[in-house]
Amino acid sequence: MPLSNELRDVAIEFQCPACSHSTKKMGSWVTTIASFKCDGCKAKVRIGYEYKLAMFERHLRQR
Repeated sequence: MPLSNELRDVAIEFQCPACSHSTKKMGSWVTTIASFKCDGCKAKVRIGYEYKLAMFERHLRQR
């Protein structure tokens, strides 16, 4: 299942798996990155394809 192109220009909120710090990023950012540094705990968080799919699906359900 591909990541939805309709969410490229939408802010998607997700939480750091280490500290639950909430972050909002555009869908286009989510689709292109593999990891990021959490602003809350400074942990390097890897975002795999399955996690990205789950974030997009969760956002679509909340609409």
